[in-house]
Amino acid sequence: VFTEVLDAACMPEGSSGIAKAVREKGITRVVLASCVCCPLNFICSACTEQRSRLKSALFTGTGISPSMVETCNLRGEALSFVEKKPDIALSRFSGLIDRSIRRASKLMLFPTPARTYNFATAVVGESEATMSSALTLAEAGQEVFLFGTLEKPLAETTPHPNIHAFKGSSVKAISGTLGDFHVFVELDGFEQSLQVGTVILGEKSRKITPYIHQEGLPSCIVTSARQKEGVTGIPFFYPGATPIPGLYLADPPGINLSNRKKGAAAAIQATALMPRGPRQSKGFTVVVDKNLCRGCGRCLKACSYQAVTLEKNNIGGWYATVDEALCKGCGNCISVCPSNAADSPYRNMAFLEQVLEEVLGQ
Repeated sequence: VFTEVLDAACMPEGSSGIAKAVREKGITRVVLASCVCCPLNFICSACTEQRSRLKSALFTGTGISPSMVETCNLRGEALSFVEKKPDIALSRFSGLIDRSIRRASKLMLFPTPARTYNFATAVVGESEATMSSALTLAEAGQEVFLFGTLEKPLAETTPHPNIHAFKGSSVKAISGTLGDFHVFVELDGFEQSLQVGTVILGEKSRKITPYIHQEGLPSCIVTSARQKEGVTGIPFFYPGATPIPGLYLADPPGINLSNRKKGAAAAIQATALMPRGPRQSKGFTVVVDKNLCRGCGRCLKACSYQAVTLEKNNIGGWYATVDEALCKGCGNCISVCPSNAADSPYRNMAFLEQVLEEVLGQ
């Protein structure tokens, strides 16, 4: 589609030129043949800084993912022949680039899930911390829905124009995830569901507000835990974060700060997490073969990011599906799948078996 010679891809002019060509020409595969970006990810003392700079400039905020790029180490394979054996050098240069282009034609693009995001935030509870969260969000120009709890319906309203206080409301349950939460509210004897992008709970409201991961499955009470040395199964969370993307706690226990500061921190995290544009999955996400899936639900329990849900199949059973925008590619679901239905499309079992055959064959 397009070829270009760059003096240095690791310099701002070089990396921006690659990104510009990709966008303007609709390029979906790239071969970068150079002397510093070898495909085996070798790190040499002379090139470490340049390699890091190139990766940061090329893959951060550009729409280019590592799955689009095939690198070719010309320096290590052919440069030593240039002076004394130029014909061999040319042959090796050509062969390396030709093979890299063939490999690039087989690369898979990372998924870019199309998601509709709601940018409002629901704040549940009237504690000092939750009110601090609501005011912080409102002062930042964010739209806030303020609700009460089952034990204490919302008694007061707030004059701030960005805070919509539902007086007398009580939240019965919450479902959904980042950008697409549903808050089930009871108000004046009527029940309704409101859609928001993020949710902030007070400590008391957390204990009495059930979270519904999926309709038909048991609800649970949201908990918050940070990683500790020697404890497995807990992703790294910031204080106040929960296993559910987009749901935060206004006054998490064990944090020696004032309730106002903790509430403001939760508001800042909720605001920072919302995307400024279409979200793109940049990790090795997992897919599930519904023809192999038994619907046992083990992957759903193993997923720390609420990325797995169950759907009905054509014979009245269930199969798992993975939300690519939430999946981190940790592989927990793959490790517990009894039928090998869950796998990574980029490094799947067939790939690993082929690697083993090649290694053992040599």
